[in-house]
Amino acid sequence: MAVTFSPVESVAAGTALDDISALARLYGMPTWGKTSAVPEAVKAVVLAVAERRMRNPEGYVSEMAGEYSYRLPEAGSAGMFFRPDELTVIRQSSGRTGLVSVPVTRPVMVAHERYYPHGKDYRNGDL
Repeated sequence: MAVTFSPVESVAAGTALDDISALARLYGMPTWGKTSAVPEAVKAVVLAVAERRMRNPEGYVSEMAGEYSYRLPEAGSAGMFFRPDELTVIRQSSGRTGLVSVPVTRPVMVAHERYYPHGKDYRNGDL
């Protein structure tokens, strides 16, 4: 970020890096940084999330002051959590790209008239 941190900010930045690194190991490989090297792509993701956390610790999406207004994209408020694209990088770097769940939606057609199977109209007592 090319800034000098105060002692309090240095502690906050170190804590953010530790926490985000732990989350990356949770989604990736638990041995990263301990017994095996951390892939460069994962380092880049962890640093990007840490920077996002330091720039916007409360996770604000927009701010206004008089005539001035500023709005971040919704993904910019993710704080110290990984966005879906960042999780993909971590999982691919760990080799965990196997079975995943995919949300599926099915369009529902709503009929304007009631349909009675077998040609029976149950409203008129036709049993």
